[in-house]
Amino acid sequence: MESSTLWAFEEDILTRSWLDWLTAHTLLLKPLHRYEGKLNILPDRLCFSGKDKRMGNDTSLDIYKFQIIQLYLGFDESFNALETRGLGLTWAPLRLTFTQNDKEEKLYIITNYNLGWTDNKEYFEFLKDWLSS
Repeated sequence: MESSTLWAFEEDILTRSWLDWLTAHTLLLKPLHRYEGKLNILPDRLCFSGKDKRMGNDTSLDIYKFQIIQLYLGFDESFNALETRGLGLTWAPLRLTFTQNDKEEKLYIITNYNLGWTDNKEYFEFLKDWLSS
C-alpha cells in the first residue's frame, strides 16, 4: 500500500518558523510538514521516502512494527488544531510514537492531502489492523 505523504517529527513542529505557520494557513497550500514524499506499508515496516524541505535533500525513514509504541489519530499539545487552516475541522494528523536509537520519537503523518482533506482516518484503521497482525 502506497500513499502521498507529508510528515514531520515533533521537534520539527515545535521549532517551526513563522513562515512555516503562515504557509500552513494559506489557502491551497499544504499543512505544516518538513518532509514530503511517499509512504509504503510493507508487512514488517513503514517506509517513508521523499524530500526534506529544510535541507533540500532526499530522505528516507524505515519504522519497523516492533519499534512502534503508539498509534494515535488527533491533535495533541505539540501539533494542535491551531497549527492548521480550518482549526482541524476536516482532518487530524496521525501520530506514531516509536523508538529509534534508544530514544522515543513522535512522527506526525498526513496522508493523501487534498484541499483540506486527508485519508488519515482510513490509514489509522488500516494501521491498527496492520499492527495487530
